[in-house]
Amino acid sequence: MILDGLFSFNTVGTPQVLTSTTAPSDNVIDLLNARDMGIGDDPALKIAIFVGTAGVSAGGATLTIQAQGSTNNSSWTTYAESRAYSAADLAAGNKLFPIDWPHRGPGDALPRYLRLNYTIAVSTFSALALDAKLVLDRQDATQYPPGLAISN
Repeated sequence: MILDGLFSFNTVGTPQVLTSTTAPSDNVIDLLNARDMGIGDDPALKIAIFVGTAGVSAGGATLTIQAQGSTNNSSWTTYAESRAYSAADLAAGNKLFPIDWPHRGPGDALPRYLRLNYTIAVSTFSALALDAKLVLDRQDATQYPPGLAISN
């Protein structure tokens, strides 16, 4: 993966801690000019979100992630939304919401600002921390356990 601190949705080196509420990403990416980052093919910017600290929930909490853009850093348009991730999906090291940065919808203004929005529903998480960035090349290789035999 190619990382750039200016394209990090959380403080570099410090995954964002989420517990019991809806929260925007710690960092908002300022593109300096309004533009559509979802246009084009490779190299398209990709969302890379990794679980830093596992999310533990006794009450069946779920996490939903939204990719959002804004023209003024105050009113936000959601371009894409993840499925609801349960605590079982939130083990340390797991990759979440692996998509290219989405196109804006018809009639949506060109965004200058980008962020992620995290929504926790049903219950709460303890210690859930996520590391989220926009990257050029996301590590998407499947990881298999050592010694796994695959028959042909």
